[in-house]
Amino acid sequence: MNQTALRSGKPTRIASGISFFRNPVVIDVFIAVVTYVLVLAMVLTAVSPKRYQLKAGDIAQEAIKAPRDVEDKLETQARIEQAVKNVPAIYRMDMSITEDVLNNLEEVFGGIKELRQKAEQMLKEQKSRQDGETGVELTLEDIVDPSFLSQNIRDFPLELSKEDLVTGITADKAQIEQLHTLLRDVLSELLDYGIKEENLLMAKNTIREEIQELPVSNEVKFLGNTIGVSLVRVNMKYDEEATELERTYAANQVERVIYKKGQHIVEAGQPVTENQIALLRELGLLKDDQLDLPMVIGIGIMILAVEVLIILYMVYFERELLKQYSMLIMISMIFCSVIGIALVTSRLHPYLVPTAMAAILLAVLLQSRISVIINIAISMIVGITLGNHLGLILMSLLGGMVGICMVSKPQQRNTLIFAGIAVSFVNIAVITGFELVSSGGWWQSFLTSLWGVGSGMLASVLAIGTLPIWEHFFKIITPIKLVEISNPNQPLLKRLLMEAPGTYHHSIIVANLAESAADAIGANGLLARVGAYYHDVGKLKRPYFFRENQLARDNPHDKMNPTLSTHIITSHVKDGVELAKQYKVPEVIQRFIQEHHGTTPVIYFYHKAKSEAGGREVKLDDFRYQGPRPGTREIAIVMMADTVEAASRALPDPSPGKLEGLIRKLIKDKLEDGQLDECDLTLKDLDSIAKAFSGVMSGIYHQRVQYPEVNLKDEKGEEQHDTAD
Repeated sequence: MNQTALRSGKPTRIASGISFFRNPVVIDVFIAVVTYVLVLAMVLTAVSPKRYQLKAGDIAQEAIKAPRDVEDKLETQARIEQAVKNVPAIYRMDMSITEDVLNNLEEVFGGIKELRQKAEQMLKEQKSRQDGETGVELTLEDIVDPSFLSQNIRDFPLELSKEDLVTGITADKAQIEQLHTLLRDVLSELLDYGIKEENLLMAKNTIREEIQELPVSNEVKFLGNTIGVSLVRVNMKYDEEATELERTYAANQVERVIYKKGQHIVEAGQPVTENQIALLRELGLLKDDQLDLPMVIGIGIMILAVEVLIILYMVYFERELLKQYSMLIMISMIFCSVIGIALVTSRLHPYLVPTAMAAILLAVLLQSRISVIINIAISMIVGITLGNHLGLILMSLLGGMVGICMVSKPQQRNTLIFAGIAVSFVNIAVITGFELVSSGGWWQSFLTSLWGVGSGMLASVLAIGTLPIWEHFFKIITPIKLVEISNPNQPLLKRLLMEAPGTYHHSIIVANLAESAADAIGANGLLARVGAYYHDVGKLKRPYFFRENQLARDNPHDKMNPTLSTHIITSHVKDGVELAKQYKVPEVIQRFIQEHHGTTPVIYFYHKAKSEAGGREVKLDDFRYQGPRPGTREIAIVMMADTVEAASRALPDPSPGKLEGLIRKLIKDKLEDGQLDECDLTLKDLDSIAKAFSGVMSGIYHQRVQYPEVNLKDEKGEEQHDTAD
């Protein structure tokens, strides 16, 4: 690395970037995001309706249905506007105005009366001064001159013309009283009824008409018109707040115009209106328009919620699974595949969706617990996407659960067929029940439920067909696969039986020991058994160099150097791995072959080398297997079972007590030598393993009844002689 690169810090940034993408959390998030995007894209593609090239006035070539409930906003708004328009304005009567108008009326006529009294008083005085004098007789008209008016109208309650004042003072009292009474009655009636701004002119005209009917002089009528028109006022005030409240209430009472899902928005052969174009645009049914945003957001939120549910479950209950990225990818692929298949098959019928496929596959490939949560998630997504179909959700949930129960401990691929049959029966029951509740027709409900049979069998067929693919690409060995490769007719096991029968017999006993011990501590007994079957297949290359295959032959190691003998013995591990690869034995079984001896020493040849060393230094490490040491509980159990079986054959008197003592010593030696450091075994587990080994070995080396020697020919002859007698 040059100095420029060091100064720039680029390698550091690159390294930090690489480490960022290797961060387990980042990888988990990446897998989750990719899964979310794929599922969202599939669901949107499946539910997105056909889009049309239309504009207002075009003739629709086919009827267009609403893909979901949608509001005709233009029509709803028109109805709201009409409802608001129909609400009358609200007015409030101001009683104080009514009182003011009537009080003013009384003040006007009181003022007229007062002026009249003054004028009459002045007339009387002037007449008294003229007593005895000759001249013209005075009248009120003579008194009410401009000088009189100017002196007495300053505080008059209403501005009247001089002519009207003169009329009020000089007119006949009876007529003035009639006018007063009429104006009081008319104004009271009008004000009690209520006078609005727009009705004020009508009220004034009413006053004029009523006065015109009075049997009085025209001058008095003119006076009445002036007083009435001047005094009348609006006493009904517009209440804006109350009116707006009433209009808001009326608007809220308007029922929205809704097109239900499946209802025709546009009829075939009919011209398309502006309202319909607006609806189609909102639903995203027009080409070159936006997508149906509410639908996209709704589906996105729904899928996100389901994925968060799965993530939370894994964080709290399957934390180890989050570190197995290949398993997460497999779960994601199965999840997406089943949803995609379900959305495609739903086009034939909703009840045909094979959602149980994911539950069955994951229960076989991984474990029942994770398959349960995935089954729930897929059922929710598919059911809600296909129209919030409750019956479909129930069918998927219950059918998937039954499928999980049926394949919880599969031994043969036929188990998956039986699982499909069980799912089918559950589907029939669920669909029939739901359809009876929703439709009520017995025969039709039963016919509809037959689609559930297709769903169960399709899930089973797809699970069986794709299971080898998942096993191969993700290096998973299922119980079904284990049973298949444990068949004695498997080519490699058949060779072992024919070419190394002693090793084959040894492997069978080791398998019995390993399975019993694995079951005792809760490990995978089937895996331990199959691993034991294959653990010594490397001995096929040189079978007669191993004691169990020599039978009556001489031991070739007696004439060989101990170092060479050790090399030949330890080479069976490498040879076994090569044979396993050649015969395509799964990698998990290859680990048994490679690790079942760990780094244990070949003690026999080590001691032989020491005895022949003649003072030369002999290192124990030169006589060890290359390892690695067992990395799982099952491999460690096979290691101990292998040692126990081989050592027990050398016991001269294999009594139960001696067998158990030997077994515990051998296990202790493995523990002290560090061979069990890489596997998750506790001291309690080792005790359980020792007890399991003792039970199996005691059964193998049980005491037998010693049969007496009998000459059957002699016994038969003696029996015939007795009969003859």
